[in-house]
Amino acid sequence: MKRVFIGILFVCLCFQGFAQEKGEYSSRLSRDTILIGDHVNWIFDINLAEGEEFFLQTPEDEPVAGVETIEKLKFDTLSVKKGVAKIEGRSVITSFDSGSFFLPQLIAMIQRPDGKVDTLFIDGPTLEVTLPPVDTASFELNDIKEQIRYPLTFKETLPWIGLALLLAALIWAVFRFIKMRKENVSFFGKPVIQDPPHIVALRNLEKTRAQKLWQNGKQKQFYTSVTDTLRQYISDRYGISAMEETTGEIFDELEGRDINEALLGKVKDLFTTADYVKFAKHMASAEENENAIPTAIRFVNETYMQQIETEKKEEA
Repeated sequence: MKRVFIGILFVCLCFQGFAQEKGEYSSRLSRDTILIGDHVNWIFDINLAEGEEFFLQTPEDEPVAGVETIEKLKFDTLSVKKGVAKIEGRSVITSFDSGSFFLPQLIAMIQRPDGKVDTLFIDGPTLEVTLPPVDTASFELNDIKEQIRYPLTFKETLPWIGLALLLAALIWAVFRFIKMRKENVSFFGKPVIQDPPHIVALRNLEKTRAQKLWQNGKQKQFYTSVTDTLRQYISDRYGISAMEETTGEIFDELEGRDINEALLGKVKDLFTTADYVKFAKHMASAEENENAIPTAIRFVNETYMQQIETEKKEEA
């Protein structure tokens, strides 16, 4: 139980007595009887003389089993006449059970102007909670009705229609993207212009050179980048699955093609060195590192020029 303090201290403390008559400290209900779930005011009437102070234990959220507090206790001064203050406390309670509920007795303490403290016991009223009246003469027991089913309205189905259209559009977009990608065109049907294989290879080789990988002790990354660039170029130029083949398989397929044998041998040595570095923890010499990218560039340029010459001869 919590305690609330109400202090009413008048400027003049010369009042010498106060008769404790019935009704000076009491509690009552605004209605003795309510229906289940109705609200009722629990009212406290307090009269204080000049210089007196009042302490009251306030009801809990559930003052008694079955009764609940809706609004906690609040005090208000109604009037002050002839040195007596009339104070009213008000709390709102309810109950969702039928029956009689005896609200608890509250303890109050009055401190008189001379310092004397009196303890008072304020009896709680009785709350009667009843059920709604039933006319037994005309009452008929009916079966429980099934749930009423109302037809769907267009407004209710509109969000689902929108969701279905959105899902259909998303599926269509995914399939179109896959189809356009296979046909090498953009999503809107425009042809995707791709750089020739030799341009892509030379750009990647220059990018690898700028990274200075082997100069920073990253030989494995360096040779992987150079040989992967050449594998992709050979795959695009000659239609060989160079990205999935071993070094031996790649150069077996390049045998017999119109490629400078000396240059082809240097490129094969480059791939062999790269395999040693990547798989055998071999440390290539500085000369091998310096010659790797120039050899790759020369291979790309010469094979490209050779293709140009072949195409000119075929046109002639």
